[in-house]
Amino acid sequence: MILRQVTPNDDFEQIRELLAEKEGGLALYRTAAHVREWFFANGEFQRQSRIGFITLDGPKITAFVGLDLRVNDVVMIYAIHPSDSDNVRILSDLLEKCEGVVAERGGKRISYFAFTEFGQLRNRELFTLERLGFRTSDEYMRISMRLSLADWDEPEALNNGNIRVEAFDLENVAQLLKDDGNKQNAAIFRHQFKREDPGHVCLSLRDEEEQLLALAYYKVKKADPDSEVLSATAFNLHFRPQYELPRIAKKQFLQGVLYTMKQLELQFVHSLMSLRHADIFTLMVREGFDDIRSNFFALTKTVGDRE
Repeated sequence: MILRQVTPNDDFEQIRELLAEKEGGLALYRTAAHVREWFFANGEFQRQSRIGFITLDGPKITAFVGLDLRVNDVVMIYAIHPSDSDNVRILSDLLEKCEGVVAERGGKRISYFAFTEFGQLRNRELFTLERLGFRTSDEYMRISMRLSLADWDEPEALNNGNIRVEAFDLENVAQLLKDDGNKQNAAIFRHQFKREDPGHVCLSLRDEEEQLLALAYYKVKKADPDSEVLSATAFNLHFRPQYELPRIAKKQFLQGVLYTMKQLELQFVHSLMSLRHADIFTLMVREGFDDIRSNFFALTKTVGDRE
């Protein structure tokens, strides 16, 4: 078995097939070109922000791992051919390479998102990753949901008079979430919003004294790079705990935010949230977010830490 770094000349269709099989068709990259661009956006070998390693049996790629080095907690993706019986050893060897790269860059942790079935607390992958030193960084399942705005109609008595557009300051929003005890969604926010962008939208709910009661935020972008359809992605709600808004006020805020998306002629709304906030989850499901796309746990490994 050969283990080496990914190069621009590798067969990225094999890598795409591995990812697609592992995620049951939910792989982020729909073509080999998308996988290649993830590493080599400019066609250059030295792609500093993302690197990967593969194992080969002759011309066949049997395992793959990729690292996104753009954030402090490096994010890992991987896939191993299902016919390989010694998955733990292969993943351990790949992980050793990854840890070396992360340590060289001054990093201390590697993050990974382990997909599960809805409500499932344990599976084989979680057990394997724990053997290799990964631990849950969020005790609550994270869930990805989608709403089709074509299927959503605004209520006749829509009340959005208190909703306003806010300046989108990434650091301020992340700190507000953290200060309000919402560390789980603060972590998701930092992962999804890495830099300022004109497509970012932040809406607020304020009372008559201008006190900030709630926030909603999302990105306007193409959910599918091969389509011209615009959607709201990374959408989430935050209700400040010190104000204890009644359920009807929360519902009206969500409806008002969705109405602004319709005005922008967006087609879909994609949301990723922690199930720690069951009230927001049930609120969104009642409003039509019943297309559950995936469920996963966030895991983190300290570099060099193994059982």
